[in-house]
Amino acid sequence: MRNPPPEVMATWPKPNYVNPEYQGPAMPIIGIVFLAISVIVVTLRLFVRIHMKRSAGYDDWLMLATMPFIVAVTVSTILGTHYGWGVHIWDNKPEWSSPSRLTSWLSQLFFIIIMTLVKLSILSSYIRISSTQSKRRNNFNRLSWLMCFFVLAWGIAFLIAVCTACSPLDHYWVALTEETCQNESARLMGATISNIITDLIVLVLPIPTFWSLRLPIRERLVLIAMMSLGLIACAASIVRCYYTYVTTDLTYDVSWYGYTLWLWFALETNLAVICASIPTLRPFAKKYFPKLGFKQSTFPSQYGTQLGSQQPGIFKEHTIQQVIEHNSSTEELNSERHEYPMSPIRSHY
Repeated sequence: MRNPPPEVMATWPKPNYVNPEYQGPAMPIIGIVFLAISVIVVTLRLFVRIHMKRSAGYDDWLMLATMPFIVAVTVSTILGTHYGWGVHIWDNKPEWSSPSRLTSWLSQLFFIIIMTLVKLSILSSYIRISSTQSKRRNNFNRLSWLMCFFVLAWGIAFLIAVCTACSPLDHYWVALTEETCQNESARLMGATISNIITDLIVLVLPIPTFWSLRLPIRERLVLIAMMSLGLIACAASIVRCYYTYVTTDLTYDVSWYGYTLWLWFALETNLAVICASIPTLRPFAKKYFPKLGFKQSTFPSQYGTQLGSQQPGIFKEHTIQQVIEHNSSTEELNSERHEYPMSPIRSHY
């Protein structure tokens, strides 16, 4: 957030503290609606994993850990509208300045925590389904672990950057000056762009492994599409990147243009949680909403037979992990056959 120079302030109209122009209640409405959806989706995710599947893992607990921060970032962005966000900077009351900047700083802090936890949750699910002996799966597993460490380092680095935004820190919301504070534009754009890049890496990471599964192309495409729902959150991040640039570099009317920025801020964090959790809800939808068209078996009939069905026509539902393990065991058996080929005499007979 830049302090406007006197020559810019001289061009502003007379302050209107009585009935200023306001962008409307979109921020509180959208924030509350998407927060409610996030809470419902994560609650259903835990219901599926704990009650229906009895297979809750670190990915589920990491997603649960994001929820207090999702609530906090939604509350902080909504509070910002009570302290001048959505109103022109010249119509902001002087007493709004400090609480407005404080809500801005808190939102940045919560954002870093949320995005770190969401990415770690997704990567934990990758590790969970790739813990097999196949060389290809082990490579996927190692890459997932590597990305976990990278994402954790990213989160720690930007948490430190946010917590050292000014020296002393309270100058951020008490007396923002260039002499005591970082270049906020560089920090926000750096966090936003690097977040988009890591989002894309995390989304692309499992595609080669899932594409290699012995499934019909349609099933593989559906599987990849479900795992790629995060592109929606990534798109929101790209839009927010644009408004970050506008707010920090192109205008001094930050409270007016920043309103749209914080709107996308709240959207992005909630969409990240929602899109990362929706793929886990298929068992719930299949059981309670069968008319939606979910089939009894997750994969085609040949996988029902190959992975353990006792009778033709009776197919079990199989998790991604079971299919990967089955493909891994098949690959290992084939590799052993190639390693120890039959002798010419035995082949002849």
